[in-house]
Amino acid sequence: MHFMVLILIFLVGAVLWGFFHSNPQGVPRIPLALVNVAILAAALVAGALIGSVLYADAVSVKAGEKGMATYLAIMAAGTAFLIVVAAGGLVRNLLVFPMTKRAPREPGAP
Repeated sequence: MHFMVLILIFLVGAVLWGFFHSNPQGVPRIPLALVNVAILAAALVAGALIGSVLYADAVSVKAGEKGMATYLAIMAAGTAFLIVVAAGGLVRNLLVFPMTKRAPREPGAP
């Protein structure tokens, strides 16, 4: 069980690293920061909502197994967070800041 939590922590780190390292270039910084904050807030809300609902349901069904209910709630919340961040990053890069809205790169720029 602990191994799965370590995997979840690694995945959260990898997804967050990818999310911030795939920021579109050539867009205004403030709108980009606002979109990033909105995506991360939505991911936190989705994770917290799904985790709390699953925990409440699991505890009501098997009141004596709070440990397993907590574990399942954490894993479900983490998975929801990962999905929302990944999907939000795609929406950010493809719909909110498409290539047509980005400033052209200068020659020789990384």
